[in-house]
Amino acid sequence: MRQGLKHPVAIMGLPIDSLTEDEAVDALEQLILSGGTHQVCTTNVDIWLNALADAHLHRIVAGASLVLADGMPLVWISKWLGCPLPARVTGVDLVPRLAELSARKGYGIFLLGAGPGVAERTARLLESKFPGVRIVGTCAPDAASLSQIERSGILQMIHQARPDVLLVALGNPKQEKWTWTHRKQLQVPVAIGVGGSFDILVGDMQRAPRWLQQCGLEWAMRTVQEPLRLIPRYVRDLFGLARSVPLAVLAAWLQRPYRGPSQVTMAAAPKLLHVHVQGGLCAERAEAMAEATKSCIENGLTMVVHLEAARQTTVAGFGVLLDARRELLEAGLSLALAGLRWKTRFALYAWRLRALFDEWQPAVSRGHSLSVERPANLATGGEQARTRFHSEQEKPAA
Repeated sequence: MRQGLKHPVAIMGLPIDSLTEDEAVDALEQLILSGGTHQVCTTNVDIWLNALADAHLHRIVAGASLVLADGMPLVWISKWLGCPLPARVTGVDLVPRLAELSARKGYGIFLLGAGPGVAERTARLLESKFPGVRIVGTCAPDAASLSQIERSGILQMIHQARPDVLLVALGNPKQEKWTWTHRKQLQVPVAIGVGGSFDILVGDMQRAPRWLQQCGLEWAMRTVQEPLRLIPRYVRDLFGLARSVPLAVLAAWLQRPYRGPSQVTMAAAPKLLHVHVQGGLCAERAEAMAEATKSCIENGLTMVVHLEAARQTTVAGFGVLLDARRELLEAGLSLALAGLRWKTRFALYAWRLRALFDEWQPAVSRGHSLSVERPANLATGGEQARTRFHSEQEKPAA
């Protein structure tokens, strides 16, 4: 559970947390102290496009405990969609911030990935800059070692080091899929995909000046240094944005502001909790949705969110639903949507969210007889008809 953390914003199909760099470091420390294992993704346009093309990767990122915007285009798009993210939070900036946190509080850090010798050089650099930092291990596995993970001893090495933070620099999508696949064996409180951060920190790749980063032109300097690798990637990113962003902005524009009364009501049924959103599905519904999510987890119920009475849906509102979806999946449950109007369907399509939600349909709409029960309405004390849930529950990515 992300207790005390802000809910994410649904930016182009990804639940990106609305955090500054300082808030992100605080959130990571909360995850370290909260128990369990947590995967953190730093996301840019390239990862976004990879996720849209790979359903497995999309579900991994959507299910991460924390997703941070590691690209200025995502920050710009959030503004155009009406729910601006406060800042870009990059992996290369997080690594020294976590080293500084380790030096103050003793958290152990393990560096995994990058080229031969790069992780060790990064460790020495961090130890020189942050006296007292606890680097508990480094490893730069080759492709053969990763493909034979059980035999290579990598998992055993990490497990014996008992780090609080695992920094995985294997590149996307390898680092996200590898972390997801082995998260239970690793038993590390926080694992973060940091891409090429180690290479930049040790100087093998020169980083753009701060003013160029703030202008969103860091990609230009990187292209000069690696033209053969990055020119095709950035051309692909540009075409991906050109195809998707206008439609997303149009969907946001169609969701005209709603200033009337809004509320969330709940009605329980066997194995289901019906959640009815009336008025606006926006950030202000976070508390009510958190209550509904908690009720579902405590009672083992599938959540069905009814949106037929929703007059406005925002990317912040869908971020609230994605947060509920993630918590329910962690508990082995699921979330489905019902009562979708055409504007809501268009928003789900344009904002690249359709693949993440099942749609609940009453049995009568599929030509079957309607099974009706009469459970107590949790919100009003009245009664509500209950119909069968036919949508297949989503299984967590393996």
